[in-house]
Amino acid sequence: MPVIPAVFAMPTLTKGVKDLRENLLDLREKTERLDVSESRRKELLDGVSNFAGKALDKLQEGETAVYSGAGDTNNNTDSKGIRSSPIQDEPLDLDNILDLYGTHIEGRGLRAGHGGHMAYVPSNGVFPAALGDFLADTLCTYAGRAYESPGGVDMNNMLLEWMAEVFGYPEGFQGNLTSGGSAATVIAMATARDSRKGLRARDFHRVVVYVSELTHHCIRKALHTIGLGEAIVRDIPVDSRWKMDVKALETSVKNDVQDGLIPFAVVATVGTTDVGSVDPVDAIADVAERHGLWLHVDAAYGGFFALCEETRPLFRGVERSDSIIVDPHKGLNVPYGSGVVLVRNGQKLHLSNTAHKQGSYLYHPRIHSGVNDTQVSPCDLSFELSTHFRGPRMWFPLKLFGVETFRSMLTEKLQLVKYFYHIVEDIPGFEVLQEPELSVVAFRYRNPPCGLDANGFNKRLLEEMIQDGGVYLSSTTLKGTFYLRICVLGFRTHIEHVELCLEILQKSLRKLKGCLKLSNESLVKRL
Repeated sequence: MPVIPAVFAMPTLTKGVKDLRENLLDLREKTERLDVSESRRKELLDGVSNFAGKALDKLQEGETAVYSGAGDTNNNTDSKGIRSSPIQDEPLDLDNILDLYGTHIEGRGLRAGHGGHMAYVPSNGVFPAALGDFLADTLCTYAGRAYESPGGVDMNNMLLEWMAEVFGYPEGFQGNLTSGGSAATVIAMATARDSRKGLRARDFHRVVVYVSELTHHCIRKALHTIGLGEAIVRDIPVDSRWKMDVKALETSVKNDVQDGLIPFAVVATVGTTDVGSVDPVDAIADVAERHGLWLHVDAAYGGFFALCEETRPLFRGVERSDSIIVDPHKGLNVPYGSGVVLVRNGQKLHLSNTAHKQGSYLYHPRIHSGVNDTQVSPCDLSFELSTHFRGPRMWFPLKLFGVETFRSMLTEKLQLVKYFYHIVEDIPGFEVLQEPELSVVAFRYRNPPCGLDANGFNKRLLEEMIQDGGVYLSSTTLKGTFYLRICVLGFRTHIEHVELCLEILQKSLRKLKGCLKLSNESLVKRL
């Protein structure tokens, strides 16, 4: 134990104070276990690195299933799964800790880093992002206020400036790195609420927010969170290409004005989760300007396709929006928990998050000595105060690989899904919803055997594919019709994974038809 320096002249201590000091020295010795020595750090780092490395090797070599199922144990049941080793006073050694994690976390459920993960909007999590997190977490950098970490805030702002340039936002914008699209949406909608002149709580039931049939449900969730749960959410129809019908939007806004309602905001989506369609943002912006609507763009999934030449035209009009969200944990494949919100008029974002009186404990002599920060603190642009330093997880991979590598990755995904589309539409019995705009294809088997319901048959087909373990797909239901759905976005997904998906699709179809045939024949015999 290091020697405690005498920093002041020790006065004569009473017995009670002497006992307290002895107790503090004892507690210090116990607490120092948390300040891990260099040799112990190396031991822990090597152990975790070896564990993670073996798991990644299996993913890269295709030696593990994309989905292992829930298994026989249940994490929600006492003494089973991860709960077989409860939190307790006594420490556990590293090997046992890693064994628990491997068995009950890594070894069960969906392996998001697998190349066969093509469900929802996937991310594989680029390895260098973990190194960025390691730096931020190990050094415990707090980058919420500029005077505490000017370099950290500068990193965050540099990333935001780069993304603002990608989307064509002018100078004067502000933004924030968030935990994901949902938190980013809350910030954007709260800013819209606070920016509307004359809007009061007594009016909230008359406020109208316009969305399409395919707008992500996080919008409704955000409205509830910011106190606009009584607002009217108007579902605008989509056209034959699953894009918001702008004429229907215009008509709906005019009707609401006549009815004494308050048209408030419209949400345009660049990359709907269900089918990957892109709303006509430029035309929607025209409607928003005519009627004083806040235009919010949800580009959580599709945003980084703005980096690709072939999809760049889809972003026309995005630069006119009042706010936009995008998820680096989707398009850039950094770990989950990485979202971004940008507001074109940055002052509105700042005012929305600084209307309250700050705690006096946040006093800092630099702020009150006439020395001004050159940058706005992130905590003044978000509802978060204590927050993870999210910049390094994005900055590290971008610096290490360069933007061009990510552009190539995204271009590959666009072409992979086109490859899938052209093949699956030629497989007898299958129909595809539409040619993909981004990297999603919805498809289904059209005429199931034995007169079965098509929706039920396709659900069973999806179950059969997932059970195979080679790929993991999801589904969507559009106007009452159930579709299988593939979304190609993970950086580990390549042509071999798409071809494997096509192989499993046809194999599962044959197996399901065979089972149904046997079942039907057995029924006939019994009759």
